[in-house]
Amino acid sequence: MVATALKYPAGSSFSLSTDPKGKDLLSRGALTLKHGDMLFVTPQSSEMDVDDEAAPAKPAAAKSSVFVKQDPLDDYLEKQKGTIKRQRDPNFCRHGPSGMCDYCMPLEPYDPKYIEQNKIKHISYHAYLRQVCNTNKTAPPTSPAFLPPLDEPVLKVIHPCPSRTHGPYPAGICTKCQPSAITLTSQGFRMVDHVEFASASVVENFISFWRSTGCQRFGLMYGRYEHYPEVPLGVRAVVEAIYEPPQNSAPDAIQLEIPNPQQKAALGLQLVGMAYLDLMDDGTGTGSVVCKRHANSYFLSSAECILSAEYQARHPVTTRYSSTSQFGSRFVTCVISGNESSQIDIACYQVSNMGVAMVKDGIIEASVDPSLMRVKASSPEQYIPEVFYKYKNEYGLMVKEPAKPTFPVDYLLVTLSHGFPQQPHPMFIATQQFPIENRLLMFDQAGADMSALHRHLTSDPSVPLATTLSDFHLVLFLKEAQILEDVDMIRVGAVAKGAAKAKEEKQALAAGGSSGSGGSSSSSKSSAAYDDTVERELTALVSGGGWQTLTMIARESGESAGKGKTAAAGGSSGGGGGSSSKGPWTCRHCTFVNISGRDCEVCGATCR
Repeated sequence: MVATALKYPAGSSFSLSTDPKGKDLLSRGALTLKHGDMLFVTPQSSEMDVDDEAAPAKPAAAKSSVFVKQDPLDDYLEKQKGTIKRQRDPNFCRHGPSGMCDYCMPLEPYDPKYIEQNKIKHISYHAYLRQVCNTNKTAPPTSPAFLPPLDEPVLKVIHPCPSRTHGPYPAGICTKCQPSAITLTSQGFRMVDHVEFASASVVENFISFWRSTGCQRFGLMYGRYEHYPEVPLGVRAVVEAIYEPPQNSAPDAIQLEIPNPQQKAALGLQLVGMAYLDLMDDGTGTGSVVCKRHANSYFLSSAECILSAEYQARHPVTTRYSSTSQFGSRFVTCVISGNESSQIDIACYQVSNMGVAMVKDGIIEASVDPSLMRVKASSPEQYIPEVFYKYKNEYGLMVKEPAKPTFPVDYLLVTLSHGFPQQPHPMFIATQQFPIENRLLMFDQAGADMSALHRHLTSDPSVPLATTLSDFHLVLFLKEAQILEDVDMIRVGAVAKGAAKAKEEKQALAAGGSSGSGGSSSSSKSSAAYDDTVERELTALVSGGGWQTLTMIARESGESAGKGKTAAAGGSSGGGGGSSSKGPWTCRHCTFVNISGRDCEVCGATCR
């Protein structure tokens, strides 16, 4: 009867007692109870621990923090001082140039007065980590007294309940297993401080799809993470290339053909983020675009925010300072859209750790209004904690408002800066770009196939082969073609990266020689070393059977494609104008029947 009333699973064992601490146990065979007696039930077995997959992630306390393998960048930043240097104050400093006092001594990277004076919205992740460790007086990770100071939010009901006094939700819930209420505030730190594109051509080639078709585009950004010296203990994501997965593009939507597209290039590149277009021509013919995203509409829609949070949850940062060995993510989101000046601009964001936890635990969902996020309602299957957010009202007072049922998406966003280097040194230096993968709507550009490879390799004989191979999309095509063996693909990657390094060293040598610096001899040796490496790898690649087979297939495909075009041109000219440039034609994109011209009158795409 007791098990039925409490909805315990069949066969579970428990004890009955009239004492809250379970001291005076009662026998189930002979219960001497009277009306009004209070019984206390205590589960006795671990059979209540069902549905372990539905339980939230528990801290992996068994694994020592010393054996957690972090990113080399995190190991490097942990050893840096990261202090903010200050100059000698002429009004308060009473010491000489070699002295130091409270008015000129370096500040910690999280100093609250410095942050308030300089209007810093987000400090770096390692500055925040140092602040937490100093506040909690955390021992070093190698110490036996070390306790990880970072924890990721868990917003699910803890199952089984630590109190062991009731069954699983919805049969019971208490303060020990119930998640706390959520109060949304702006996250004071960010995992990545800056997004740097290695060259302007990376973005221009991505936008060229919209310029040719009028359709939007999605891409995955590959590059690396580096130390960002402009921010104390800062991190920047350097984007070297953008991979465009298979997708269906439209003027106002993008649909990916596979749910989690990724492409691992054999060049040591990391997946650092995603980028997508949201552009619309304003119709003036001046190249201006419509400004869709601004303070009065939205910067990142609720659906886009959930997508970014899902990607961030798939790519966590490994750290020894978290009880779960994971904390946050460095995955960034870049939106290319129109700004308030009607010019094409880039905006970079991340979703806060609380936002990622809310998406991962199923607390929120997208709403019809793109600027608002919707909080789900509690159900017998899932308990949803209360969500609050703070804002300043018309009187300048902070007001705490419950999210019933929506709240602004901006509470989950972390803004990042972006830019381009003053002296670009990209990893890929090919002078002529290989056709970008999966572009099916660009009728004025040939696809990435063997005939395109033949044209790419023979287009300009004056360009060295090493420079021609230094193209991300070409390396990707060679890898997917599966003609070259793994050893040859390693050589292709070495040539592609070595060509850029050799060019960079030659530029440094030329700059050093013009300025008369003493380090020209070392630069000359380094440049010669890179040239020798590239030449050695290139010779081994070209002399191999895999490369000869590849070039033969590419040559035959190129010749077949050329013969096909010649036959098609001859047939059209002999037939009396079957494909003349005059007369009505149907746009392949929007199916509008145009009277004349090459550009569609409705969508503007060049379809002839």
